[in-house]
Amino acid sequence: MTDWEPMIHALLQDFQEGVPVGVIAARFHHTLAEMILRVARAVGERKVVLTGGCFQNRYLLSRVIRRLREERFQPYWHQRIPPNDGGIALGQIVAVMRSTTAVRPLVTRGADPRSLPCA
Repeated sequence: MTDWEPMIHALLQDFQEGVPVGVIAARFHHTLAEMILRVARAVGERKVVLTGGCFQNRYLLSRVIRRLREERFQPYWHQRIPPNDGGIALGQIVAVMRSTTAVRPLVTRGADPRSLPCA
């Protein structure tokens, strides 16, 4: 769906030609935003969730949000929970808290540990 090769070649050529790093970085982020937009169009879902460590980059995040909105997509992104491993850890905690086994003690006083399912 997305071919990264042209972008990589263009970035390497810019670097070899002495294009300022800031310009190269901006082109990279703009291209990523357009790739995300292309995927959103191909999927056809108007609601687009932006998550993952790359969206800690405020420049990329704001660019993607703007482009999606310009194309009438409805972007969703992290507001209070980090989009990286911190968010995953919170989700894991919630999943454990919701599971029925999490509310039962794993070992009771005097229980034979060999009787536990994981022993």
